[in-house]
Amino acid sequence: MKTSSQGIGLIQKFEGLRLTAYKDMVGVLTIGYGHTGPDVTPGLTITQPRAVALLQQDLAKFEVGVSRLVKVQLRQNQFDALVS
Repeated sequence: MKTSSQGIGLIQKFEGLRLTAYKDMVGVLTIGYGHTGPDVTPGLTITQPRAVALLQQDLAKFEVGVSRLVKVQLRQNQFDALVS
């Protein structure tokens, strides 16, 4: 199962888009739609298409985890919520 376009839209809405790296409320460098990791460095700037690509990469990791660990049938909105 994959995150629906509605689920992605909701994540984008709640995360917001920041094209320049910033420290979140706990001091973690973040960029795009909530992307974190060693590739996020102070002063890093990305484009909106790159932010979407990073979100898709991040979601793919969580989709695999949710699919592997949840053993009951989920509706699409439930899957989206767990992945988010």
